[in-house]
Amino acid sequence: MTIDRYAAFERATAMKVVKVGDIWWHRVRPFLYRPLLPFKKYDLNKTTKEFDRIGAFQHGVEDGQAHNSYLNPIVFDELHDYDIESLPYSVRKHIKKALKNSVTVSRIVDEREFSENAYPAYVSFYERTKYGFDRSRRTRGGFSRWAHTLFQFPETVILGAFASRELVSFEIGCLVEGTLFLKTLVNSDKALKLGAADLLLHTYRMSSREQPEIRAIFASMLGQSPGINEYYSIRGARVLSLPAVLHMHPGLRWLIRKTNKRIYGRLLGLSNDEVVANSFAK
Repeated sequence: MTIDRYAAFERATAMKVVKVGDIWWHRVRPFLYRPLLPFKKYDLNKTTKEFDRIGAFQHGVEDGQAHNSYLNPIVFDELHDYDIESLPYSVRKHIKKALKNSVTVSRIVDEREFSENAYPAYVSFYERTKYGFDRSRRTRGGFSRWAHTLFQFPETVILGAFASRELVSFEIGCLVEGTLFLKTLVNSDKALKLGAADLLLHTYRMSSREQPEIRAIFASMLGQSPGINEYYSIRGARVLSLPAVLHMHPGLRWLIRKTNKRIYGRLLGLSNDEVVANSFAK
């Protein structure tokens, strides 16, 4: 996908995005925007001039520019050196368990197949996690509308894990300017028992290893869920520490610092030394 196409995909799937100048921004929370490509460096002088009229924003800065925070993307790089034997024993065990149980992975290219077969897995996923984003997907009609939207973007890759003919897990990915974005991972209870999630990620990484145009896989931003952070870290992802500028009205910044230190700490991010100290470095 081009960045414009990716922005259209994000908007169509209920994300808040806006283009200012040449840069697409994603609203990560009310009044705070970050670039759709959160690992890129941008000229602070240009963004401040163009974006100041909209509100608070944060982005990586070019080398040598002043910064007051850090962005912490979780990425898999060195893709072409990926080897299953480099994974921890527990992860390899999950993959081998899935294969032993005849779990197979293939790309889903038919909207009706996805809409009908993925819904039960999504319901199982929702009942376990209480996933709150776009709750309309909980109903079959809402899920079908979401599926229809996804298939308006044929560049999107939907990998499904099948136990016999049952779709137990799926993961959605978008390749944007050389980076594969892992967008949505849905695991049914049965998928977790079979190790399907690790087989899906393994398949994405094996496929990326053979495609030189894919330079990195973006998994997530370092977030408040230690489980998700650890999940990717154990599997070989790196947490980057990108010097960034956090542009925010001084009064709002003071209020957040005084009333919610946890959110304020997340906004500031982790320096490279803090990433290492938290055992995220790989």
